[in-house]
Parts: sequence; C-alpha cells; structure tokens
Amino acid sequence: MASSQYLVTARKYRPQVFEDLVAQSHVVQTLINALKLGRLAHAYLFTGPRGVGKTTAARILAKAINCTEKSGGEVEPCLNCDSCKDFETQRSLNIFEIDAASNNRVEDIRELRENVRVPPQGGRRKVYIIDEVHMLTTAAFNALLKTLEEPPPHVLFIFATTEPHKVLPTILSRCQRFDFRRIPTKDIVDHLSKICKSEGVTADEDALHLIANKGDGALRDALSVFDQAVALCGSNLKYSTLAGALRVVDIELYFEATRYIAQREAGLMLSLTERIMSDGHDVREFFSGLAEHVRNLLIAVTLGTDALIDVSKRLRARYVEAAEEFTETVLLRILMVIDETQSRLPTSTSPRLAVELAMIKMVRMGDSVDLSDALAQIRRLERMVQHTPVQRPATATAMPPPTQNTPPPRHTPPSGTKPAPSPRNAGTTSDTQHISAPQSHAIGGESVLDRHRRKKTTPEQTHHSPVQPQQEKSQPDQIPQPGLQEAWSQVLTVLAKHNNVQGVQTMMDSRAINTSGNTLKVAVANDIVRGVARDANMLEAIKKSMQTISVLNGLEVDFVVRPELFPSMNPDWNAEIEKLKKQFPSLRLLTEALDLHLANNPTP
Repeated sequence: MASSQYLVTARKYRPQVFEDLVAQSHVVQTLINALKLGRLAHAYLFTGPRGVGKTTAARILAKAINCTEKSGGEVEPCLNCDSCKDFETQRSLNIFEIDAASNNRVEDIRELRENVRVPPQGGRRKVYIIDEVHMLTTAAFNALLKTLEEPPPHVLFIFATTEPHKVLPTILSRCQRFDFRRIPTKDIVDHLSKICKSEGVTADEDALHLIANKGDGALRDALSVFDQAVALCGSNLKYSTLAGALRVVDIELYFEATRYIAQREAGLMLSLTERIMSDGHDVREFFSGLAEHVRNLLIAVTLGTDALIDVSKRLRARYVEAAEEFTETVLLRILMVIDETQSRLPTSTSPRLAVELAMIKMVRMGDSVDLSDALAQIRRLERMVQHTPVQRPATATAMPPPTQNTPPPRHTPPSGTKPAPSPRNAGTTSDTQHISAPQSHAIGGESVLDRHRRKKTTPEQTHHSPVQPQQEKSQPDQIPQPGLQEAWSQVLTVLAKHNNVQGVQTMMDSRAINTSGNTLKVAVANDIVRGVARDANMLEAIKKSMQTISVLNGLEVDFVVRPELFPSMNPDWNAEIEKLKKQFPSLRLLTEALDLHLANNPTP
C-alpha cells in the first residue's frame, strides 16, 4: 500500500453506521427509535470519556437525518447518496463540524446564528456538530442560548464534550443528554481481533489485552497503540516484544512481587525494585499496575472464581492459583499501602526511598498486626465469654470434705409432743435463706488487657494458686417422685404469669432432680442461672408459686449446678478461640506478643 494512501486504523475503521458503534447500545437504540418515530429533539448533548464514539455517533446521526436514499423504516445511512458522499468528502452544505476549542469567541457564535437562518440546501435539516462544547466562553454560551431556546425548525444541534459539568446549566436544560460509557477491555479485544483478521495480522491474546489495557477504555487510543505495535513488530504481534517496546511493566514482574510478599522475601523484593528502576520504568505506572494486579488477586480470593478478572484466559487461571497464598485482610492492607505510596510519590523528595519502604512494608505485612482490628477481636471474645455460661472446674487445692461423724442416737419424743423438723443433709448446699452472689469468671469480671496490665505492674505474691471455695459436693440422686418435673414446670408457668418473664425464661431449662428431706433440689446449667434463681425477690416468688402446687407445698427449694445435664449450654470455648485465631492471624500474633491467654479457665 502506498504511503500517500495510508490511513491510520482509527480513521480507516471508523464506524459509518449505528451497527458498527462498539459497546454503546444504550445510546444507539434510543437514537434509532427516535429516527423511526420521527421524534428527534432540536439539541443533543453527547458526554463521556475521550475516544468512546461521541463525535462518531453525532456524524452517523447527521448522515442518517439527511440521507436521501433511505426507504421505508430504514434508519441507517446508505453511504451511497450524494448527501452521504458530500459529508465524507467535507463538501456538505447541511452538516457542519465545529471545534469549540478554536471557535469559542462571541463573534464565532454570532456568525453561527446568522447561518442557521438559511434553510438546508438539498437536505432535510441543517446539523451543527459542536465538539468540545465546554470550551466555549460564558459570553459565547449566552450568545448561543437564545438560538438554542427557539431554534428554526430546520436546525439540529449536537454537542459533544468530555466535561459536561463545565457547560452552563441553562444549556444543559435545553438538550437531551446521552452518556457514553468507557468501552470494556473485552469489547476492545474483540474489535482488535476483527481488525487483525482484516489486516492479515496475527496476535496472541496477551498482546491484544496489553493493547486494550493501554487504551484504558478508549477505543481510539487502543487503535493508536495498535498502529504503533504493527509498525514495530510487523504482522506478528507478541506480548514479550510489545511489553518492552511500549515500556509497559511485564505482568511477570507483578506476579514475582506478590510471590515475594507471600514468601516474605524482603531481599528479593529490593532486588526487584532495583530492576524496575534500572529498566527505566515509571514507578507511578508500576504502582498503578501493581494495584490492578492485587485487585485481581482480591477478586479471586473473595469470589473464588475468575469471573470479574479482565485478562486473558491463561492469566485468569494463574490469578486463581496465586490467590491461594493470601487472605482478604492481607490483600486489602497491601492495597492501602499502594494507595498511600501513590499519593506520596508526586511530592516525595526521595521517590526511590518511598518505593523501597513501601516494598518492604508489603513484605512484612504478614508479620505485622493491625492493632485496631486485633483489639476489636479481643473485645468481641470478651463479650462472647461474658455472655456465655462457664463452669469453674474444681482446683487441686480445694479444702477436703468435712468428716462424716456418726449421727447421735435418735431421740424419740414423748407422745403428744410435735416432732422437730429433721435436719438438712450434711452434703447438701447451704440453707436457701443464706444465698451468696455468683462468682465472676475468668474473663467476665476483668478484661484480658486489664489482667495483662495487672500482671505487668503487680509483683507476684505467691507461687501457689489461691484456695478456691469448695464446689458443692453432689450426693447420689434419689429416684424422682412421680410427677416431680411436671409439678416444677407448673411452678415456672405460674411464675411467668406474675413475675419477671426474662428471669423466668433463664430458668426454663432447669430440671427438678429429687427431694431431700423437705427440700426440692433443682438442677441448673451454670452459676449464672443459679444466681438469677437465688435472687431474693425471685426466690420469694418461687416459694409462693410452689404453694399453689400440692406436691410441692411446704417444701424449700435449692438450686445445684449440673452442667453435664445441659451440654448445649456449655460450649467448648477453647475450640472456638482456636478457630478465631486461625481466621484472624493478627489475633494469634497479638496474644502471643502480649502473653494473653484467652481460655476457658479461672483467673490466675
């Protein structure tokens, strides 16, 4: 092909009909419907990033309006009539393209106002395409406002801009606005593949993705990079060649960086930094690519699939594999370091030092602890343990049980004398009239951090554990009397109707075990439930409710802790804490560093 006839790819393959527009179906369908129904507005505003088809869509719409050989319900321009040909050769008297950046004066708008009065020459309407309309001065906008408010019936305005916020609100309110979106990488790759086939160029998938990524959502920019790649590599585009020629950081360097982060190789990370800077790569571009790379890993970790990773199929599989080395927390913190470094680089007096510090910080990410997260996890554990029953085990230093003395001979009272009530069994709990408050547990009364501070500041008093009060020694249960549990359930029902429902709900799982002398023994899951039941007001209400049940009338009540009867209410907190440590590595590191013991044990 002769050089005089050469057209850049962006011009050669510029869409000529609505069907050729890439990834703007929402705009295309609306414009096609407006043409079919004959409901065209007098002014349109096309907005969006550069290189996505705003001006191209305006040109197609202008040709479709003035095409003279359309038949029936057709809306696409024929490209063969005199109107279409004149526009392509820039000889049209009905379609005008105006660059607002160079025609932004009031005098230019006044000249336009004079021209719009002239009716179209051989066409349906006069169409004015004003590109980069935001470049007009405020005076020019005001001069255009009257014409835009009451335009001649044969005139249609199409404005295109990348910065709609700079257009006066009075202009915006008189236009139909269409927002063009950035073109997805996949659509750019598909379009490049079609052009490669048409031009006889072979390219691997990674090379096309590299070109599409350089376009950054703009098809026109991607086509410019494509022309540069063909000029460099000829008809065979290879990723490795393009990466070096276009000064793009090779994707392998990003995988190498994250591999060193996972392996905590600070030395190798610094060597990688040296290579990147020695090769002349822009460190800001490197960090931008690294952020995209870590973002792909985060998606793979979060979703478990490669559905939202916009790379070639080969690289998607690698991302899923590499993501197995990381957790969401670590990747999020790496992204925070990258973002912080990107914001500091432009004003840094020593960019190299800033980059090296960021690299080492990312490598040491697995060894560091986010203090706010770790403290929040510890507080969460404390709340969980505080609100969950914990059974205190018997200690080795507990007091020995009292000696069983031989009971004295039973005295038979003379006839006519009322026998005294039999004494309580020696092995039962204390008298129900003398109720002690439940004791606090390992983490319930004192926070873990407070206990750690106390350890650091208070000298050790003794090498022996303090003597723990003796736990109640349960006697062999007697066989329950018939209907005893049913009678106790009736007591709880009566109690719920006249007393604290929340307190009664706490005791709903309690069980009547037996009667010992004139005392009803009731089993509860833990000390917390027993504390609720032994409250003075609650205990008085229980006695009154028992008087309404014939089987229990006249009996006292005592509550004993029997956790083995309630396995579901006493979870294994040691196992739960180990699960949390595996889920949150920072919790494990913090507990080891501060010598904290989050276990289901009494306070030492």
